[in-house]
Amino acid sequence: MLKQDSLKERFTLINQQNLWNSKESASGEGSELEYTSNLRFWLTKKIQELNVKNFVDAPCGDFNWMQLVCKELDFNYLGLDIVEGIINKNNIEFSNNKTKFRVANICEDKIPDCDLLMVRDCLFHLSFADIDNFLKNISSTNYKYLLTKTHIVDNNFANSNIISGDFRLIDLFSSPFKFSRNYVVDRVNDYPEGHPVPSEMILIEKQHVPFSIEYWGSVTQDKETELVYKWGLVLQNTDYTFL
Repeated sequence: MLKQDSLKERFTLINQQNLWNSKESASGEGSELEYTSNLRFWLTKKIQELNVKNFVDAPCGDFNWMQLVCKELDFNYLGLDIVEGIINKNNIEFSNNKTKFRVANICEDKIPDCDLLMVRDCLFHLSFADIDNFLKNISSTNYKYLLTKTHIVDNNFANSNIISGDFRLIDLFSSPFKFSRNYVVDRVNDYPEGHPVPSEMILIEKQHVPFSIEYWGSVTQDKETELVYKWGLVLQNTDYTFL
């Protein structure tokens, strides 16, 4: 799967082959109703508290859990996903005058303006370079708040790089990311009780969302460009050619 050239091809293959192994949701365990119970309760209250009128969910996945939030409240929902088959299915099953779905790559396609931009189970599947592209991309979007996930890790944790489509734990408060705990407006635990991989959703105003991650140069490997980071957090892959 990771040998596929593009993000679109990789995530489409994951979806088609159900590589995240959930019987309930094509988007994986993290989109199951039991897993999202705490987040749904918190998000329903937070949308009302922040007076959210326009909500962008990117990537939206198969809408398994978020449909329950949308049914409770009155706001405009736009779900974006790189997998065309997911978007087509969602539009057939769920689209209405308040709920729409559109194909988009959040690392490069224009993200519509909104009050709340939710990027949940995504960044831990992306390489450093693609996260950097994502941050640069959303900097041109006029949104009020970003709601995104970070894992709850111990003090000696160090972020590692991956090929996009893979998975690793991610700590947005550690290098090479530049998120600050001081600017977190609110947070909510986003995992069921007893789950071995604790994580939380953090709410941050746009003005405090980094425009990029820390790096000092770049390298190329095959067809994918990756960044070299000044803290020595580099890809564990080989055969680099420095620019």
